[in-house]
Amino acid sequence: MKKYILIVASLLATFGITSCLDDFQDLNTDKEKLPTATPANAFMGATLNFNNCSRAHLLGKYSGTMTYMQYIVSAGGPSAGTYISLDKTGRTEPYAPAYTYYYTANGDNFGGFGLRLGYLITQVIPVQNEPERFADIGAIAKMLLSYEQWLVLDTYGAAPLSEGLKAQTERLTTPKYDLYQKAIDGTPMYKKLDAMVKECVATLKASNDKQVQLKDADFFYGGDIAKWIKFGNTLRVKMAQRLEKADKAFYNSVIDEVLTSSSNVIGSYDESCIYHHPNDYNNNTDDIQDIISRYVASRAFVAFLETYDDPRLPILVRRNGFGTGNNNKENDDWFDTFKKEYPNYEKSYKGFIDRYVGASANPDSATSEYSRNAYMTLPYHKKDGTEANLEIRMNSQVESRFFVKNGGIRGNNNMPARAIEDTEFMINQDKMSTFTPIITYSETCLMLAEIALKKGGAVAGKDAKAWYREGVKASMEQFRTWATNMWVTAQVNDKAANYNPITDEKIAAYLDRPEFQNVTLEKIISQQWVNLFVQPEEMWATWKRTGYPKFKDQPVPEDGVAFLESIKSAGTALVIPRRNSLPVPNDLNIDNYNQAVSALKSDAKYGADVDKTEGRIWWDQ
Repeated sequence: MKKYILIVASLLATFGITSCLDDFQDLNTDKEKLPTATPANAFMGATLNFNNCSRAHLLGKYSGTMTYMQYIVSAGGPSAGTYISLDKTGRTEPYAPAYTYYYTANGDNFGGFGLRLGYLITQVIPVQNEPERFADIGAIAKMLLSYEQWLVLDTYGAAPLSEGLKAQTERLTTPKYDLYQKAIDGTPMYKKLDAMVKECVATLKASNDKQVQLKDADFFYGGDIAKWIKFGNTLRVKMAQRLEKADKAFYNSVIDEVLTSSSNVIGSYDESCIYHHPNDYNNNTDDIQDIISRYVASRAFVAFLETYDDPRLPILVRRNGFGTGNNNKENDDWFDTFKKEYPNYEKSYKGFIDRYVGASANPDSATSEYSRNAYMTLPYHKKDGTEANLEIRMNSQVESRFFVKNGGIRGNNNMPARAIEDTEFMINQDKMSTFTPIITYSETCLMLAEIALKKGGAVAGKDAKAWYREGVKASMEQFRTWATNMWVTAQVNDKAANYNPITDEKIAAYLDRPEFQNVTLEKIISQQWVNLFVQPEEMWATWKRTGYPKFKDQPVPEDGVAFLESIKSAGTALVIPRRNSLPVPNDLNIDNYNQAVSALKSDAKYGADVDKTEGRIWWDQ
């Protein structure tokens, strides 16, 4: 057993990943002991802290893809170093945990997803009495494994997927690398992943009452096989959509096969694939205050929501400090006193009375009205006559409650994140469940709207306009549900000054606006941009795939279309990273790594240097 653990340690080192192996020893037990690990428990252990929900991932998301996609901007002002200047030798890249979490046994307390699922599939299930009774669990595990492998390839272009987990079964410590477009056996890797998911769906469709089910061990669907089937089909559509330009024939074949009926894919919010966190490692952490203290909503994001009276605006974006009503008692008391000294402040400072003000994402915007100067300082006298300064936050923050419970305030109501917030706007954290969306109904609708638009007819029973309208409606209903579950005061507390809930009437009024009576690709992606607010990595991929939203010097929405703000440094255009650089292993597997890099660089779009992250993965045409 010790020898085997050393082999696994070598494997992890092969990928250039450092990790504690304490938690990994359970994955390398003697075969005589394997039946003691039930498939359900092994599945729960593999998914206990799904890779997209770690604290590190949240912090990386804020500084990476959330910033690239201009949901947020640094409160201190956008930095040119966040983006890429093409005359620089160094390159920034987004935080992407998929590669590390796929292989690492104990990385960031979110143990190796790929390793653990591989252990379940190859070692736990086969040695059970009547292993055929665990076919459903195996299919779900393989489906999630395929999803994870796709994420790895999607951002890195290559990874040792086919052989990467064979340390467990074949003691292979020098795995070869698969490319997105070509596995080590010569088969396109994207076709292998699609085939695996298709096979899993077929297995689940053949399920019977003899199958052992996951039930509460499943933090996604609670063991609901019918929902897993729809997830698998929707995942196939989602993966194929990436290939629309790179392999149009394959894209069409998958679309035509899956979308024969709307019943084949996720068809309601309840069928959305959402990971419900059993642990709160991403909660009650002082570092989480980053989203509230170090970032503000972007000018582009606020502009699109505000221009069309989007009912999601007060739910996704907090009002600025120029007035009362952000559930901050201390600020409200200050402002009440301030107003007595400045009775005409609304006229005197009219430019800042708009309670929703986004900050510029453009590093060259230091002197604009949307500048990095997030605070306005005004002198006044307190009730006791002493002089004081009121610092008013002019820029709006995004609603942090979609990311952490109570927006970063700890359960004991200590103040790590916001200024002192009234306890009446708090709730017992045990009543909340943090979550990570994987594929939602709203995203599915907008995906189908895009597909129908390009086909010029109905898909899965509806045309582009119908899917578009359904997607917008589903997105608003989805955020209403999430806001209710996470106790967003604008949605749930009618005693709060900023109470402004999403209602059916507001949704209908939005859809009745003239700007949304015809459908274009830009309009669909504009809505997907808002919809993927808590999934910025997917929006990053969508932007790469479509080119929307476009960049514009003045990101003023037009005819229902959103724009990102142009990003420049000293007048020179900057660009957003389009991929990650492949992690370098140690010498044990450096030859296979070098072969993979050489293959990647053979595609001119990738770039001559693995670290030039403005280059493109093969699918990114």
